[in-house]
Amino acid sequence: MDPIRSLLLCTVTFERHVQSALASPADAVVLDLETTVAEPDKAAAREAARKVMAGQHRPDIFIRINEIDSPHVLDDLLALQTPGVRGVMLPQAEDRRQILALDWMLSRLEQRYSRARPIEIIPLIETARGVEDLGNVLSASLRIRQATFGVADYSFDTGIRASRDESELAYIRARLVHASRAAGLQPPIDTVWLDFNDLDGMQRSLERSKREGFAGRLCVHPKQVDQVNLAFTPSAEEVANALKIVEAFDAAMKNNVAAIRVDGRLVDLPIVRSAQRIVDLAKVRGNSTP
Repeated sequence: MDPIRSLLLCTVTFERHVQSALASPADAVVLDLETTVAEPDKAAAREAARKVMAGQHRPDIFIRINEIDSPHVLDDLLALQTPGVRGVMLPQAEDRRQILALDWMLSRLEQRYSRARPIEIIPLIETARGVEDLGNVLSASLRIRQATFGVADYSFDTGIRASRDESELAYIRARLVHASRAAGLQPPIDTVWLDFNDLDGMQRSLERSKREGFAGRLCVHPKQVDQVNLAFTPSAEEVANALKIVEAFDAAMKNNVAAIRVDGRLVDLPIVRSAQRIVDLAKVRGNSTP
């Protein structure tokens, strides 16, 4: 399954938010049962999520459940008996045992409700502890394909105050990209850009995300989705440059030459593999024509 580019967070108790999210071009929508739902409204939120999951929707559906040790988590998981859910997002993910416990509970639910497709887990890293134990967290279950992090809780936990250029988040971003690769996962999903009216700032942040090895971005508003999808889809120029590298190298290899220059730059096998990855991704995203 291809990496998620746009993962749109949605307050499930607001019908207008839900309908806007489902009508968006997001790769996946997250129905939130956690931070945007007040304690007295937890049961109503689960019922609203059931109704959404019972329908047929183009975006894949994830559920952000409550923390693994909360009194709500079992009821949250029981709401997943409907077939229309792809996975769960686990907040405050910071310990391998949390993932193992969630994996076990999901396995029991799949047996009870005869689900053919395993329920995925997206760990939401939100604490310093979670960052420092990323390797153990991300390798704890085969259900994990991609991970992400929550900037608000992470900032609260560490005392970091992220500026507009987000340089203060360099450490957690680098750790998440490297730990994801070491665990054999797909590239991770970057955190939210909270000011959804600041499109220029978000564009710079998206360009940084892509350079730093992320495959997608959390969104807090449908208006961010097109911008995110475009950022993480290879452009025609990128595809053309990648094809030039692949074709030139293939021609050189016929003469047993394994290092060449393309437009003045040295090209060897690792660079060719990166170029081939761009070509392959463009085909998946429907943008294979330079």
